Amino acid sequence: MAQATLKNQRAIISNQGVIVRNQRTIVRNQRRLRMIVSNQAKILRNQKAIIQNQKKILAAHARLITKYSAAAPRR
Repeated sequence: MAQATLKNQRAIISNQGVIVRNQRTIVRNQRRLRMIVSNQAKILRNQKAIIQNQKKILAAHARLITKYSAAAPRR
């Protein structure tokens, strides 16, 4: 009976070691993921700014086209 108890305790200690290693890996991955998510948020903000700038450029082009087409002589 004592042998079985010792064997079970060794198995428990071994399993706890695996659990601790897995938890360390999870924490490390969560830190990396936090940086990735932060970078993705920055990318999204930049893309939004790019789209807004493109809209401004298109509006400016539309104004120029209407200005010059109205001033152009008709044939």
